[in-house]
Amino acid sequence: MPDRLSRKDAFGMAASLGLLGALSGAALPALAAAPGVVGAWSLRSFEVDERKRGATPRFGPDPVGYLLYTASGRMSAVLSGTHRPPLTPPTSVGGAAHGECGHAVGEFLAYAGRYDVRGDRVFHHVEVSVFTNLVGTTLERQFTLDGNTLTIRTVPPEIWGSSNTLVWTRA
Repeated sequence: MPDRLSRKDAFGMAASLGLLGALSGAALPALAAAPGVVGAWSLRSFEVDERKRGATPRFGPDPVGYLLYTASGRMSAVLSGTHRPPLTPPTSVGGAAHGECGHAVGEFLAYAGRYDVRGDRVFHHVEVSVFTNLVGTTLERQFTLDGNTLTIRTVPPEIWGSSNTLVWTRA
């Protein structure tokens, strides 16, 4: 393996392993404002605030996912429902049926890019995403950190048009 991977090779390797890490690019200064967020986080809950009906789970009762923040200012988020139907991998000739893909992606979210922290807000600058319309956008999140628990609340504009609260524990 070469000493240094190109950005294309790094993304290719990450994709082949099923990871969405932004592995190269200009390093940002370490995050003195919120050094506690750096690291790997495991999803404990993902709830939609339905205001009139209260909170409901976004991906069912047992969502899974990881949120990674590096000290160099990179982030990656992968979240999923645990009860997704099987999805066959695409072949060189064709791929999974459109209906199969739609349902599987409906309970899946993945994106990666740079991030920065300002006060109680973290800004995710999306560079790659399963939802291509997010590429090039910045997602603002409000967060609180209590020991090994990171709580993130989405703020407008939301990905799904509703406010979400995600609770993570240090992995």
